[in-house]
Amino acid sequence: MFTKQNSIIILAYIAIGIWSCLLVYSASYASAGNRYEVTNQYFVIRQALFYAIGIACLLFFAKLKTAPFCSKKTMKLAGGIAVLLLVLILLTGTATNNAQRWIQLGSATLQPTELVKSLLIIVTGNFIVHYFSKMMRSNRVTYLLIAYILFCVGLIILQPDLGTSFIVLCIFAAQLLTSGLSARRISQLALTVMLFIALSLGVIYLVHPDFFSQTRLGRFAFLDPFNEANLDASYQLRNGYYAIADGGIFGKGFGNSVQKLGFLPESHTDFISAVISEELGIIGILVTLSLILFFIWKAFHIALRSQSAFDTSICIGFATWIAVQTFLNLGGVSGMIPLTGVPLPFISFGGTSIIILSCGVGFLISAERQITLTERRNTHANQQ
Repeated sequence: MFTKQNSIIILAYIAIGIWSCLLVYSASYASAGNRYEVTNQYFVIRQALFYAIGIACLLFFAKLKTAPFCSKKTMKLAGGIAVLLLVLILLTGTATNNAQRWIQLGSATLQPTELVKSLLIIVTGNFIVHYFSKMMRSNRVTYLLIAYILFCVGLIILQPDLGTSFIVLCIFAAQLLTSGLSARRISQLALTVMLFIALSLGVIYLVHPDFFSQTRLGRFAFLDPFNEANLDASYQLRNGYYAIADGGIFGKGFGNSVQKLGFLPESHTDFISAVISEELGIIGILVTLSLILFFIWKAFHIALRSQSAFDTSICIGFATWIAVQTFLNLGGVSGMIPLTGVPLPFISFGGTSIIILSCGVGFLISAERQITLTERRNTHANQQ
C-alpha cells in the first residue's frame, strides 16, 4: 500500500512523463520526417511507450523490498553483468557519430551504460555495507573496489563515452564520501586515485597519442566557438546559443523553434534543452529543472531519513546520477563546459535511460515506504 509521500512521487513522475512527451514531440516532429524519414509522431509515440513501460517498472520495484538487493551475491552478480555489458558493447556494439555505445536488438536499440550506472551503484552500496569494518581498518580493501570501478570507467572511455565515465566517477565519489569513512582515509584514497589517473593519462599519451585526437580536443571549442578554426567543432553549440538567445524569458511559443528545423541535429536528445529555451524561454527551463530537482531532493531526503545504510547509499548514488547528468547536459548546451553527449534525465528521448531511471524512482518509493513502516512500528512500540 502506497503512502501519501509515495503518491506525490508517482504524481511527479507522471507529470514529468507528460512534460517530456510534449517536449519531445515539439523538438522532433520536423526532423522525424526530414532526417529520419518516419512519421512526425514517431518519436513522441515511442517516448510515450517508454514511459508506459517505465511506470510498470516503477510500480514493480516500488512493491519490492530493498533488503533482497543488499547481499554479497547481488553485488557479485551486478558487478559481473556490468563488466559483461561493457565488454559486449566494445565487441558487438553499434557505432554512431564516432562512438560505439549501443547494442542493436532487432528494431530496438539499447544503451547498456544506462543500466551499468545503476549496477555500479548497487555494487558500491553493497561493498560499503558488507566490508565497511575492513574499510575502516585498512585502505587495501577499498582499493579493490576503486580498481573495479576504474576498470569499468576505462571500458566506458574506450567506447568513447567521457560523459558517462565522469558521471560514474562522481556517483562513486558521492557514495564513498557519505559511507562514514574518516576524512583522513578519504583524502588518502582521493590522492592515490588522482595520481593513478595522471600516470595513466601520461602512459596513454606515450603509447597511444591518437587517443587525444582532434575530435576529442574539439570538445574544447566551447571556449571560443565563433573562432573560424572552431566553426565545425562548435556547430551544434553555436546553434544552441542562437536558440537560447531567441527564446529570452518567455520563448517564441510552443512549436515555434527555428533551430530544430535541421540546425540542431540532436534536437530531441542531447540538445532538447536548447529547443525548450527557444520555445518556452527561461520559464520553460525553470519548469523542467523544477521537475528534475524534485527527484534529486526526494532521493537526498530519503537518504537522510533512512536507517538502512544500503538504502542511504543507493539513494545518494541515484541523486548524484541525476544531478551530475543534468549539470553536464545543461552546462554543455550553455557553453559552460565541453559537450559530453549525455541526455537530459527524464526529458530527452531515449528508452533505456527512461526505463532505468523509472526503476530508480521505484526504489525510492520502496525505501520511503519502509521508512514510514519503521516509524509507525517505533511509535506503536513507544505507546505500549
